[in-house]
Amino acid sequence: MKKTVLLATLSLLSTAYGYEAQIKKGQMNPSLEAMLEKAAQDTGVTFDPENITLIEDRELATSHYSFYVQTSELIPVDGTAIRIWTDKKTGELTLAEINLDEKHQSNRAAISAKFRKAKFSKSALKSKQLSKAVQKIVETQVGMHDTDSKILGFKSADKWVNGDLVRQVEVRGRRGTHFISFSLLRNTVIEKSYQEFPQSDTVSIKANVFPMYEEVETTHEILPYEVRELKHIYATRADGGNDPLAGLNGRRFKEDTYFPVLAGTAIGDAYGLWSFSSILKTVRSLQERMPVIANDVANGMLLQGKYATVQIHPDAKKAFEGINFELKPSVNPMVAVEKQKDETGAEAYYGVPVPGLLGKPITSEDELTTRIPFRMPKHDPTTYINQGFDEQQVYYAVTTLMESLAGMGFTDKELSERPFHAFLFDPDLGMRDNAYYTNDTINFTTYNPEMPNLARDNPTIWHELGHGVMDRLMGEHLAFGDSKGGYGGLSEGMADFIAKLVVEEQTAGADFPGKLDFRIMNNTGFYLTNEFHDEGEAYGGAMNDMLDVVVAEKGKAGLVAFTDLTLEAMRLTRNHPSLTARKWYEHMIIADELGSEVRASGEFTAVIEKALAKRNFAFDSSFKPAVMKVTSKLGELDSASAASREKPTQACDASGTFSYDLDVKIAGGDAEFIKFPATVKVEFKKGALQGAIAWAGEETNPLVYTVNSEEEVLKVALKGSMTCENINQPDGSCKDYAYLQVFNAGGDKPVAKKRFYVKIDPKVTCKN
Repeated sequence: MKKTVLLATLSLLSTAYGYEAQIKKGQMNPSLEAMLEKAAQDTGVTFDPENITLIEDRELATSHYSFYVQTSELIPVDGTAIRIWTDKKTGELTLAEINLDEKHQSNRAAISAKFRKAKFSKSALKSKQLSKAVQKIVETQVGMHDTDSKILGFKSADKWVNGDLVRQVEVRGRRGTHFISFSLLRNTVIEKSYQEFPQSDTVSIKANVFPMYEEVETTHEILPYEVRELKHIYATRADGGNDPLAGLNGRRFKEDTYFPVLAGTAIGDAYGLWSFSSILKTVRSLQERMPVIANDVANGMLLQGKYATVQIHPDAKKAFEGINFELKPSVNPMVAVEKQKDETGAEAYYGVPVPGLLGKPITSEDELTTRIPFRMPKHDPTTYINQGFDEQQVYYAVTTLMESLAGMGFTDKELSERPFHAFLFDPDLGMRDNAYYTNDTINFTTYNPEMPNLARDNPTIWHELGHGVMDRLMGEHLAFGDSKGGYGGLSEGMADFIAKLVVEEQTAGADFPGKLDFRIMNNTGFYLTNEFHDEGEAYGGAMNDMLDVVVAEKGKAGLVAFTDLTLEAMRLTRNHPSLTARKWYEHMIIADELGSEVRASGEFTAVIEKALAKRNFAFDSSFKPAVMKVTSKLGELDSASAASREKPTQACDASGTFSYDLDVKIAGGDAEFIKFPATVKVEFKKGALQGAIAWAGEETNPLVYTVNSEEEVLKVALKGSMTCENINQPDGSCKDYAYLQVFNAGGDKPVAKKRFYVKIDPKVTCKN
């Protein structure tokens, strides 16, 4: 394998967004001025320090971290960052990475003139008129989506993108996130997409909990509970009374002042800018001034602790009748996005802090061991709320994750110390059968009878909290080069891996029912999928392969060392402006080169490279990966094409059946990742969300084919009925997919997989 650029002593790359440089340990003075001087020497362009804004300056567990962005008219330039890590004791440079847009800097005068010609100013960008205009456009774009057209939350930011002033808006719907980019200079939508959503001063108390989960998802086996300790419960708690957010004086946070990059900075505070994090920080300051009472059984102990607080969703009070204890407001809020009237009477979106509801009070030392976790056949929410068991299970799971990771290197000041806030029983039917992470909170919904209760499923909880750990360590301003909004393969795969680290630490590698069914146990290769959940299998699977090798060789010490390495790689990719698979693994090797108290320098590089080679990935730029190409009359199938998850092909045929002829071509690549003869299976029933359409051949599911060489083109004829077997979309339609999977000879798990989506809408005829 060729030496990669990351192993050079000083690297300089030219990228799509301009100048990039990487400076390693001890090679330069770690000051901003030195970084800008190097950039000027390398590019011949002078970068004015006045146009470089400090966004974050904090102590991490292993270093001091500073983060700057390039700005023009106080607006960030997309894809830019100067990130500096220094030794906390000596002040010596540990690592610095520079990403600057030299073209923007060279054309800054012309760009500023364009800005002024359009009659923009700092106040104009935040004007009500502009906000309302963009709001209307966003509502129209979201309203066009056929299955997720309700706005439940939003984020937006203004950026310079290739010399254009762009407002990038993220809108959270019921099932996923809409991404809309609007040119403020050209007054037009320039890009839009959607991604489906793919945790002394204390006391302990004994409680019944499930060490892993209540129900094995694949077999529905019910596992036994055990008595464990709930640790780190605060001995005192803030008493917010009946209106814990009174200190906000009814303040609402309007969409046109939402600015996450600058919120919390001196400039942001001067202009009244906010983000979800800044609201929660303000609420924490209110809590510090509240009266304090004993959090004991005499006062009705609540599960509020060092690592977790547990609340019931604020909408549950109205949604569920028969709750047998008083639902009082919690001092810990969730930030809802609501459409309200502004001071002129016009409708606008606001961020509104809404208190959660306190859970079931604990009135005796042995109460939690008498709460018996019955699995209700229909998952009745009122019964579960009155049981109170889900609260203690979630508290246990969050605390277990934080303790496990703390023992393996997650000791960053503040980031590893503040609690995650849990909200149970979200009654929104559009969010049913779900658990999700957002803004320092882990959220649980209600469940259909055939689903496990995810509030009693620790690996699911640890996966969602994995997103939270990534959010804290990798920064609020991280940008993914492979996928928008962080909902792609890296995010899903690494959240799976964090959960696996905790599972491994808790079980010491012992088997338990359902362990081999975890998504991270797979053989999926990179570049061989067309959906982010499947792509996440490659990321998580590769990380799991590395861990298996290390643990087999070094046992618990290897688990601790590899966890430490993973956490350090997260720190070293903090706020990366365009993180990709290659850059993630490059930073793992940089972290490995640095070593630590529990890792020798370079200890795991060979393990990393070998595991990646087995997953259809290599650093060598000449490496030719394996390929799975699926084409039809609609074109080539990929993550954004026709027949993909968000663009299902609309079937229509007057005969009452539909058909699509697919050509499947596979190639092994340099590593012969796909080996011949290969087996291709077309699955219609076993995948998540399958079963809405009656496919021809599903009675013998799956359809099985053999491909003998790279030259062979496999012909797959997909056929099905135009009648929905069940409706699974909010608009009264049904959506289903044929799951094409490639297996190597003798393999029981696919190495490549793509999904071909079909939609049938009974309201749509072939004519319209």
